[in-house]
Amino acid sequence: MHSWQLDRRLGSAIVAGIAMLSSLACGSGAQEAGQGGLSRTPRSSAITADAAVCTGTGSHDKHAAYGIGCAVCHPCGGAYQFDPFTYTRGTSTSGGTITLTGTDPATCSVACHFPMGTQPHSITWGTPGPLDCTSCHAVAALPSVHPTLVVENPTRADCEACHRMGDHTKGTVVLVSHGVDWMNSASSGFHAYSANARIASCQACHGADLTGGSTSTGCRDCHDRNLPAGVTSWRTNCVMCHGDKASGQSSPPRATWGNNVPSDTANVRIGAHAAHVTGSAIAPPFDCAVCHVKPTDALSDGHVDEATAKVVFSGLAANRGEPAAAWSRDTATCASTYCHGATLGGGTNKTPTWTRVGQGEAGCGTCHGLPPPAPHPSVSGGLSGCAVCHSDTVDSSGAIIPPSAGGLHLDGFVEGGHDKDWMDKTSTKFHAYSANRGLGPCQACHGADLSGGATQVGCAKCHGAGWERNCTMCHGDPADGTGAPPRTTWGNSGDPLRVGAHTAHVKGTSVAAPLDCDQCHVVPTDAFSPGHIDDAVAKLTWGSLATVGGAAPAWDRTAGTCASTYCHGNYAGTFSYYYWDGTYTARYAGKRATPAWTGSPTACDSCHGNPPRENLSWHGYHNGGNQCQLCHPDATGTVAGVGIGITNRARHANGVVDVEPQWDAQCFNCH
Repeated sequence: MHSWQLDRRLGSAIVAGIAMLSSLACGSGAQEAGQGGLSRTPRSSAITADAAVCTGTGSHDKHAAYGIGCAVCHPCGGAYQFDPFTYTRGTSTSGGTITLTGTDPATCSVACHFPMGTQPHSITWGTPGPLDCTSCHAVAALPSVHPTLVVENPTRADCEACHRMGDHTKGTVVLVSHGVDWMNSASSGFHAYSANARIASCQACHGADLTGGSTSTGCRDCHDRNLPAGVTSWRTNCVMCHGDKASGQSSPPRATWGNNVPSDTANVRIGAHAAHVTGSAIAPPFDCAVCHVKPTDALSDGHVDEATAKVVFSGLAANRGEPAAAWSRDTATCASTYCHGATLGGGTNKTPTWTRVGQGEAGCGTCHGLPPPAPHPSVSGGLSGCAVCHSDTVDSSGAIIPPSAGGLHLDGFVEGGHDKDWMDKTSTKFHAYSANRGLGPCQACHGADLSGGATQVGCAKCHGAGWERNCTMCHGDPADGTGAPPRTTWGNSGDPLRVGAHTAHVKGTSVAAPLDCDQCHVVPTDAFSPGHIDDAVAKLTWGSLATVGGAAPAWDRTAGTCASTYCHGNYAGTFSYYYWDGTYTARYAGKRATPAWTGSPTACDSCHGNPPRENLSWHGYHNGGNQCQLCHPDATGTVAGVGIGITNRARHANGVVDVEPQWDAQCFNCH
């Protein structure tokens, strides 16, 4: 029996003997063969399979269980030294040492425990095992072909997910292969289940881009075959994992692997996806980005690396106010979305259930009232009345015009029924024409104050703040700020009565001072004042000057004349004065003229005579009349008994007979 084959359990005496023999065979003093000494006959240091027959829990047994032959550490029997052995990747046992403590080795520093660039270090012989992989393999020294670690400090179990440990001490890296069901689509072990659960587990071995990594096998090897038209990579082939391959529609009815039970719309992963992305008779198709962050490809953040697809509302779905649009997976409902009526009045179901497809969750009237409540106007004639304002959305029968046929329902805007000519000043459909016919129809949709109402578009958007008090916006002269025509309201320039003598009255003439609008009209506070725009024509309501002396003026629009106004001669009275020989009384009266609103300008004899002979007073004497200025301070000279002008318009036609005699010598011929 050879000494190196003795069982180390025979006792220390036998071991000592073996050590002595070993020193003769392998010691430094041994003579080589042919020199009269013992020939060196080292045992094989190869890793042997039969070494695994050793059993037990000690360090020797564990080495043997991993196929490390005894001669690797004891090449000459019981001697404590290492026979140089080189593994296939270049790791060698050369230079290793064993440090003894008493009769047993306490530590060893052999390169088996710091392979492939790991810094040399010692391993305590009796350390309970198995050791963590990082006890020998430094993470920083892993080769470049090694995939990125999924965890920062991997455990032995993490490493064993890819490596078969029973073989690695032979110097060959053996990877754990997938099970037999990995490519069986009928099995729950099919690889799609794993990818859907956590694609990071695939990336650990196959690379971050899944092109193969350290395995040299990537997704494209199989999935880049038979791609749909226009698709160039499995990463952008949305119907590979979900959706409808036949139609190319990427959203369910087919959910992802492992999540397709039940396989109908009761499954929250399926639900109303098809109804949203394909559209319906009342709604257009919606892009995935309305409810999700749309991935660039399969590896985009938040796509496959989450348990469920994130719901992030944007675009049309996002509410234009508060609260923000929200999704509850627990109840399978969305809330406060624009497309389900968040900004509209009324509606019976603004939190539709995702899985109740075809059960009226989004029927007509669920998102807004029929009609919506105020400030929306009332609607007569049922749904057919909607077409009056929403002709691009609803037809004359009251049916929604399908978006596929050009209908504008659910396009993000409230169509008010106005066509392109509504803002065209050259068109008879320009909106000012409608406003001039009365603000009532405008207020029905745009609110009582025309600030927007249900349409959210008000007059101030174009006309600016305070437009309702800007008299020259609709009529009058913007240059001088007078609200009276010559510029009449839109659509009425052909009616001469709407212009007429407005300018002569509000700016004054050579014989009359300017008059305020309130002498003929109720002056409005703003455009909404009663009697202003809400009638076909402005109402005439006579002011204080027109009614002096109890006059009862009248306006005849058919004839285009006014009558019985003080300012046009409807006055009469007496004037008394004193002289040395007594008191004198003179009568006076106007012509009671009925001037034409569109007629010629008034002159000195339009409202009373020139001189006034109607009163049989002294105006009729003195060879044709007196000089006006002798008694009236607002008059100027007379030629041939006829007045020629007014010097002070404020004292003429002002409701008072101004008499201030200016006596001169000729007066005393009679007086």
